[in-house]
Amino acid sequence: MSKDRMWEQLNERVGEMIYTFPGVAGCSVKSMVDGNSLSVNGDVEFPIASTMKIPILLQLLMRDENGELDINELVDITPEMIYPGSGVISYLEGPVKLSILDIAILMIIVSDNTSTNLCIDYAGIEETNDMLRSLGVDNITLRRKMQDTEAVIANKENVGTPDDCVLLLEHLYNDRPSKKSSEKCLSILRKTKKSLLNRIIPPDVPLANKPGGMAQVRCDAGIVYLARYPYAVSIQTSFAEIGPEEQENYIVDLGLMIHSVMSTLNSSNDYGQGISLLNRVA
Repeated sequence: MSKDRMWEQLNERVGEMIYTFPGVAGCSVKSMVDGNSLSVNGDVEFPIASTMKIPILLQLLMRDENGELDINELVDITPEMIYPGSGVISYLEGPVKLSILDIAILMIIVSDNTSTNLCIDYAGIEETNDMLRSLGVDNITLRRKMQDTEAVIANKENVGTPDDCVLLLEHLYNDRPSKKSSEKCLSILRKTKKSLLNRIIPPDVPLANKPGGMAQVRCDAGIVYLARYPYAVSIQTSFAEIGPEEQENYIVDLGLMIHSVMSTLNSSNDYGQGISLLNRVA
């Protein structure tokens, strides 16, 4: 069918962009409807920065579902808990008391470093990795907390591949490891945030994602809920020889090309007939 050829051509176009990136880049895309997929450097291990917060969030929700913690428990945020960097908690004044759930939400929507490190404490590093392995997600690994410069220098990095980021998102879309936790995880990932994919996807199309960025690294991974053709996508870069803005523009350009094809497939039948025109064209 011509739809399969669309995927073949997209794979070629993505490959051209990936291999001309000044550094290392990788991309994985998969339809949540028919299983069509593409992968260019999809098995390459990248630092995934804040995209790592997706499995941390999922492990927290699974622990709550299993009765191992109460996600609605209120936590006193004391000065020694606060980490500098992105987020809002480090800028608040006076006593701060938040539920574990709200801490997790801040981790996702504003990439709050204090929230993330607290969530890692509650989720557990080994436990989070065990959860991933139980899902067959073997190439995403949590190794350190945020702002741990010594760990970064020692190559103790949080890593993942584009393929496994898409695999994890596919599990969530298909209600794994459980319907309750996956639905809650995706609902939090759909909350409004500043991200690269948000620059690509129209505001009327739901998007569940988590971006990430560090020096010489940019990434984003998410599910784009097109009405007839939802898909998961992960784009990652490292060793960038260009500045942060150029890295982000590169990912946006690549994502726009991918979304253009996915939107066309969304509005077409398997042979390329535009479904939106069927009622007007004989």
